[in-house]
Amino acid sequence: MVWKLGKCSKEQKNGKTKSLYMFFRYVDIFYFSIGMKAYDRALSSTTANTTDWRKTILRIYFIFQMLNLNLTLLSELIYVFLAFSTGNNFLEATMNLSFIGFVVVGDIKIQHIWGKRGHITKVVQRLQLLHPVTADQQKEYRLNDYLRGYRNVSIFYFGMHMVLIWTYNLYWVVYYLVCDLWLGIRHFERTLPYYCWTPWNWKTNWSYYVMYVSQNIAAQTCLSGQLAADMLMCALVTLLIMHFKQLSRQIEQHVAGLQSADQDLSFLQRSIAYHQQLLCLSQDINRIFGVSLFCNFASSSFIICFVIFQITIGGNIDNLVMLMLFLFCAMVQVFMIGSYAQSLINSSELIGQAVYNHNWYLSDLRYRKLMLLIMQRAQRPSYLRATNFLNVSLVTVTDLLQVSYKFFALLRTMYSQ
Repeated sequence: MVWKLGKCSKEQKNGKTKSLYMFFRYVDIFYFSIGMKAYDRALSSTTANTTDWRKTILRIYFIFQMLNLNLTLLSELIYVFLAFSTGNNFLEATMNLSFIGFVVVGDIKIQHIWGKRGHITKVVQRLQLLHPVTADQQKEYRLNDYLRGYRNVSIFYFGMHMVLIWTYNLYWVVYYLVCDLWLGIRHFERTLPYYCWTPWNWKTNWSYYVMYVSQNIAAQTCLSGQLAADMLMCALVTLLIMHFKQLSRQIEQHVAGLQSADQDLSFLQRSIAYHQQLLCLSQDINRIFGVSLFCNFASSSFIICFVIFQITIGGNIDNLVMLMLFLFCAMVQVFMIGSYAQSLINSSELIGQAVYNHNWYLSDLRYRKLMLLIMQRAQRPSYLRATNFLNVSLVTVTDLLQVSYKFFALLRTMYSQ
């Protein structure tokens, strides 16, 4: 049984075991693509000096990405405001609202994770101390199974959103190349991926190409920031689930009374300390991602409502296909977070069941009294909390869909009158 682990062994350096940071590989890649790091690794003084110039370049690149994202968002917001105030382009404006909701949440997540970088670093370091080091320990923890499952989800989640965004972003480029240059079907009218307002006419000069590239970069920035935050949270939750289940197995397999009373007490005290560490980590994860979770569920309700509204009122087939993909991605995001949150609840509840099921009948009286402490703590399962407003689970997903339908019915009624 491993309760606190030190430095990596030779096995880990030789690649026979899996490092904790392998859970964050895809997250690190997507954050790096926008010039950002969600947490800091321990570096030696010489290594830190050699990477100072890289940090400066990344900081400048990150500032550029955020300026471009927020300027694009501002132009879209002005377009929607003018459309609603004048009564023109209502359908285009409602379509833009779906994208604006996605961008606003991505912007908030990037800023929030940036501000919580020090807190995330501490959580990762504490998980590093609990991480199994040797091959035998990792086999006991079933680490490969958790890492494989998380990787599969990450690849599907990132890949699906990348296909959606770049299919939408490059649609008009492909349309122009095929219909105008190749088939010569009709003259191409310059169109941007997202409706926006500018004080000049971008359709008649070179600024069209600059704006097209700018919107594509902004979309990728938003996508990277939003998805990386989701998968970072899911990686931390996956590690918590692994530790909760390992602790429950260790408790359930322990037979009290076979060893001395002091050895049994020592085992239970370590179990209680281990359990307390996991509960504290769960609270820290909620402090880091509470705002992000709330934005996820609030925006998902908003996005699902407006996307379904756009689909039901009809339109050209091009927009309908894109909206269907966007709706599918929004639903996958909600169900993925809900399923991870439900798994965390279920795994934390296993501790109480393990204490009840394990063989404690021949144990010392002090041992049985200490059991009450861990049983009492296990009565309150660990939740992912969207701030203080709601506990996230699969039930929350059902409530979200009901709220989305109510908003959709209201919007459809207003449009039909």
